[in-house]
Amino acid sequence: METTLSQATISIKGIREGLLFAVDGSGSVADALAELEQVVAERHAFLQGSRVALTVGMRPFTADQLQAVQTLLADHDLELWTVLAERAETRQAARKLGLATRLPGSQTDLDGNVLAETAVSRQPGSLHPEPTATGDLFLRETLRSGRSVYHEGSVTILGDVNPGAEIIAEGSVIVWGRLRGLVHAGVGGDETAVICALDLSPTQLRIANQIAIPPAESRPTTQPEQATIRQGQIVAAPWHK
Repeated sequence: METTLSQATISIKGIREGLLFAVDGSGSVADALAELEQVVAERHAFLQGSRVALTVGMRPFTADQLQAVQTLLADHDLELWTVLAERAETRQAARKLGLATRLPGSQTDLDGNVLAETAVSRQPGSLHPEPTATGDLFLRETLRSGRSVYHEGSVTILGDVNPGAEIIAEGSVIVWGRLRGLVHAGVGGDETAVICALDLSPTQLRIANQIAIPPAESRPTTQPEQATIRQGQIVAAPWHK
């Protein structure tokens, strides 16, 4: 389905993670924003409640412009969670907003082309694996129910992760607070990734392809813990900071 204006075109298609909005044409960013507003307003009933990946090609977007897109989509009950861009400055702007810049766990691009592997040196069990080329993400906030964070590298949260919130990262996840939501570290198969929290009480933990669901009964006391993969399963142990 497509809506075409004189200078820009917004195309929409379904992907595994939700919807992909593609900005094509040669118009300005202002043209693209105007058309995007028109498209989502016309199809609000059909699109509402979806997560959106935005692909912009070589078109440059600043952090303010991406935030305008994020706000526009949120006004129509849509969540922008990743930006696919060929320009490094656009990807950097997206990361400043806590947005992903590649579909999590994907080994190919949207056309099925195999992506070049990124060589990252990591020591098994290390709390701080060396950052990926995209850098690690640091957020000073509490993630409330309904909030999702996707990132290509490691993620550090200075705050709590509430039930109903989720973090999905290709690297490790460190929560300097209470972890009570869902966390998937090592997306893409990195079994050296770790998950650390001052209070590790998640609804679900995943590292690479392993899944762990904690027992329903509450623990009498809490302590900082680190979850790692040992002998093919996720194991939590005291985290010595």
